[in-house]
Amino acid sequence: MDGRWHLTDALSKYQAWEAAIGRPDLAARLFSAGLNLAEGRRGGMFVVLDDPRRAGRLVSELDLLEGDRQTRGGAKNQLHYLLRKTRATELSTAVLESIAQIDGSVVLDRDSKLLAFGAILRHVPPADEDAEIGEGGRTAASIGASQFGTVLMVSEGGQLSFYQKGHRVWTI
Repeated sequence: MDGRWHLTDALSKYQAWEAAIGRPDLAARLFSAGLNLAEGRRGGMFVVLDDPRRAGRLVSELDLLEGDRQTRGGAKNQLHYLLRKTRATELSTAVLESIAQIDGSVVLDRDSKLLAFGAILRHVPPADEDAEIGEGGRTAASIGASQFGTVLMVSEGGQLSFYQKGHRVWTI
């Protein structure tokens, strides 16, 4: 990290991530994609919702892969068509990394169904309104999104962080 060696307890951190996701195949796929993004210093975010019915509270209807929305032109809409009804566990890690790099977040459910990508998340006030985030927009979005499920955030500085219930659980 930053050209220096750091000791990390990656195994126990991965185990905490896997336990929070509840599906080893999905946890491994997202963690691997996250590590690759971090190594390449490319930012991204994966949000695994506890309840996919609440996706509309976090993501705009226009960003959801399925549902009633107005058709928009552009490359992102073309990708929406291709990735509709897709599961993250069926995609290669390279595809997951590619869609994670699109400005916004990859949102999915615990069954690995892709709900949105490149989604700009609605901000939810932190649980502790007196708490200062003190970091960037991706961190603020991770904290807010973690109220709806588990979040794996990759910073462009090469750090991988896990958020849950409005708090950072760990950072590698």
